Amino acid sequence: MTSKIFFDLKELQKGNFFSFDTAFKSKSGTSYELDEWIGRGGNASVFRCRERASGEERAVKFLLQPGFQSTRRFIREINLLRSIKNEHITSFHGNGRIKTKRGKDSKIVNIPFIVMELADCNLQDFMRETDEPISYEKYAGQFRGLAKALASLHSKAVHRDIKPENILIAGERWLLSDYGLCTFVAPGEEDLTTERQNVGPKFWLSPEAHNRRLGCGDSINAASDVYQLASIFWYVATGRHPSGIVSEEDWEGPKSLFEILHRALLHDSRKRPQNGREFLADLEGALTV
Repeated sequence: MTSKIFFDLKELQKGNFFSFDTAFKSKSGTSYELDEWIGRGGNASVFRCRERASGEERAVKFLLQPGFQSTRRFIREINLLRSIKNEHITSFHGNGRIKTKRGKDSKIVNIPFIVMELADCNLQDFMRETDEPISYEKYAGQFRGLAKALASLHSKAVHRDIKPENILIAGERWLLSDYGLCTFVAPGEEDLTTERQNVGPKFWLSPEAHNRRLGCGDSINAASDVYQLASIFWYVATGRHPSGIVSEEDWEGPKSLFEILHRALLHDSRKRPQNGREFLADLEGALTV
């Protein structure tokens, strides 16, 4: 096997770089060839890779800083992706562990990885690079698909980290991705987040997530995910963040869709759709495409 140096730009600034064998196998025995770094999030980094037998390109996510809690989160994310099948959720292709040598201290680390569908870009980058507003005809089907993905997810977990960077675009599909901060709904599943730990995307937090940060004792729940996804839908339709108290004068799009999003963005989580299933039902009645 050929060994090659790979690095994540932020980790490189800390003096960390990693030596991998370019050829690696998943638990199922599928062989892959490692390629360049794509991006990072939290303690993990994503690289491009290629399935040797088919030549198909994939994304592989490595947990490059595998602490006890971060490893438990990563394994939960793997198990969640394996269990959910939805065309608007990043598809699972395999997982395993690989030994790498960390350049900063020459330490050998046995790190977990997950192989997933490779996307073209994320929604944030797409929005910044597009010259024209996205038309209703283009976004309506994607809104419906993402709401279906959220409904599927809510049968097992609450996402808590929905933001434009975590909406991936793969061809004609928008995908809900990155499940590292999920909390699970099954009885006995421990929440790995401490009470004082901030949870969620800095600029896309629900009101209850902000209140939690202030020590108000609010809990983040499925309705919080609805708020975050509705915020992104508003951003896509108007090109603006729904900060403050929004009204119909701030809206650009069908009135029926405004009414659904306005309800989903209410400050009181009890007055919003309570989960992805309810949000989807509301959207289905408003979307005509």
